[in-house]
Amino acid sequence: MTEQWIKGCEVQRINFRNGLVLNLDDYNELVISVPFHLTLPATGTNAEEVVLVDPQAVSDELRPLFDFSGQTCTHAAWDEDGSLHLIFSDGHEIHVHSDERRTAWEPYGKRHGYAACLPHAEVRVVRHDLPEDESAER
Repeated sequence: MTEQWIKGCEVQRINFRNGLVLNLDDYNELVISVPFHLTLPATGTNAEEVVLVDPQAVSDELRPLFDFSGQTCTHAAWDEDGSLHLIFSDGHEIHVHSDERRTAWEPYGKRHGYAACLPHAEVRVVRHDLPEDESAER
């Protein structure tokens, strides 16, 4: 796995535009286009909860769950099967599985490069911030 450059970045803005779009500092963006699991952290009165979210059709009731702007991405990694795992400093988590028919997720970084989980769990990575032998596609 290539080191994920969005780890340590702060979420600056969250919106829904052809999927979930997380704008992060240092000119980074993550787009999630397929249904994913959002883990809501426990609070004083509520236990941790996991919600299935379709970013192409988010209901008005689910939008308030995306209230973690200002939080830092403390973990960002993907598995061999194309699953993406994100953890944020306030306890929110996002887990995205690959899709057989469409691109599931794509982080872009102006200073780093591009990655995408294409159909059939094929993860492609293009890094322009690493030496050529370290930025090979997977």
